[in-house]
Amino acid sequence: MQLPVGESLLELLSLSALALAALYAAYVVVRAGGLRPVTDRLRRRFVLGVPWGTVIVVLGLAAVYFLLQGGGQAGGPVVVAFRSWSFSYPLGLILAPFSHGNLGHLTGNVLSTVAFAPVAEYAWSHYATRRGSHSFGSWRTNPFVRIAVFVAGVFLTGLITSVFIPGALIGFSGVVFAFGGFALVTRPILAVFAILGQRVIRLAYNSLVNPVVFAEGREQFITPWWADIAVQGHAMGLLVGILTGLLVVRWRNEWPGTRRVWFATLVFTVTNSLYALYWYLTGTSYVLFQALGFGALLVLATVVAVALTRSDRQLVPRIDLSRREAAAGLLLCVVLGLAVVAVPYNAISVTAGPEADTGVQVRDYTVTYVEDVPNRYISAIEIPVVQNSLSVNTSGVIVTSSERDAWEAVVPAGRLAVRGYAVVPVGGVGWRETVIVNRSTWSTIDGPSTYKVFIREEGETPKQVFTADPANVSAVIDNRSIQIRPADPGFDLAVSRNGTLLATAQIPAPGANATVAGLTFNRTDGSLRVISNGTRVRIARQGRMP
Repeated sequence: MQLPVGESLLELLSLSALALAALYAAYVVVRAGGLRPVTDRLRRRFVLGVPWGTVIVVLGLAAVYFLLQGGGQAGGPVVVAFRSWSFSYPLGLILAPFSHGNLGHLTGNVLSTVAFAPVAEYAWSHYATRRGSHSFGSWRTNPFVRIAVFVAGVFLTGLITSVFIPGALIGFSGVVFAFGGFALVTRPILAVFAILGQRVIRLAYNSLVNPVVFAEGREQFITPWWADIAVQGHAMGLLVGILTGLLVVRWRNEWPGTRRVWFATLVFTVTNSLYALYWYLTGTSYVLFQALGFGALLVLATVVAVALTRSDRQLVPRIDLSRREAAAGLLLCVVLGLAVVAVPYNAISVTAGPEADTGVQVRDYTVTYVEDVPNRYISAIEIPVVQNSLSVNTSGVIVTSSERDAWEAVVPAGRLAVRGYAVVPVGGVGWRETVIVNRSTWSTIDGPSTYKVFIREEGETPKQVFTADPANVSAVIDNRSIQIRPADPGFDLAVSRNGTLLATAQIPAPGANATVAGLTFNRTDGSLRVISNGTRVRIARQGRMP
């Protein structure tokens, strides 16, 4: 259906309507209660009423993404070089928590930071909170020092989530969860408002960036949403934030309500999908332990609430251990447990494997295509008894680097099959190169496909790195079987009778015919047809069959 107005005009009208609605809402809110109570409260906590620490952090994330990773360039940001691969690659450990996989990843974490970081910074406060203290009475109460301490705390938390979490992680989400954890135990009611406000902030941003969205049904390769969540990083960040908040609460003797903390913690963890405990079955299939994950959240919320009780009621009087101390100790044990598991992962040395021998070399990187090979990063650690369950095979475009202990499947085979191509940027701080991956495919009707994968560095000659098995056409024409075979160059047609090969020939050029063993093959509009005795049968199509 054709729109009555142009797309640009429709977007302008939508933005105008949004602006009018926002102005009207602001007018009503100001008239109802005024802005002074809010601004006065902000000024009591923030210099000039602005959460400067949050502003500095957001600007820093943007600088890393656009300046170091090259996020604004064609092909997107460099990712592999900015993951926390191992202790032998300190650059990745330092930059990983402040880098991102794509613009959507950055945007999501920035919007969440805008929602939760100001609450954490408000609880920390630019000004001293003790009675009788003066803002510039000492370096500890200096507002600018306190802002610097907040930013330094963010950086330190990022390093903790990078160094002491198992897996090659990338992204600021661990620190975002630390903001949330700190807010939950210091300002639980504000944290709940931030949870709701996060949805509003995301909708406001999406409405401004895409005031009108056009969509249509199309074929896509989609992995489960929960399979892209680094739940271990989120859990570590949340617990670090909670424990830090516990220290502040105890130091200030400002204990929040236990029920408030329990409810806020449960709502935060559920809405942020911390229940998504999963594992790999294959390179593209997973299992989600949903009930176990939700049960863990209930226990976590309860333990956090107990750790925030005012009462010093004894749990083990013999050793003077209170319930509050036991709950805090349990949270600390979980953090230490995650850190212990992370040590062997960060100490391993990952080898590329023989499959990388066919790839394209770009400095210390090798880019290639594989099918059904072990994920060498996941299986790098050998654990007795359960080693077989930790072995996962994967298929797709992989990037390896022995210098960085990197081994990553950057494009799944299914996604490459749907799109037919992929752009893979590789590089490091101060340099980047673009690698192009193409898949040339012939798909038979109601049958299998055969294909070849080519990889080239931008501006260079393509290199064939993978060849699939031939594809048998399901139709039998005049008692003759047809097979499409990858060849050099292009693809060949092989015609046989009763298992005996009769003849082979290259698939004809677009718009041309070819005769093989008495059968005529016509290629038109990407389709391949066989003609015999006046009968025309479509047997294959170039590209993946829709």
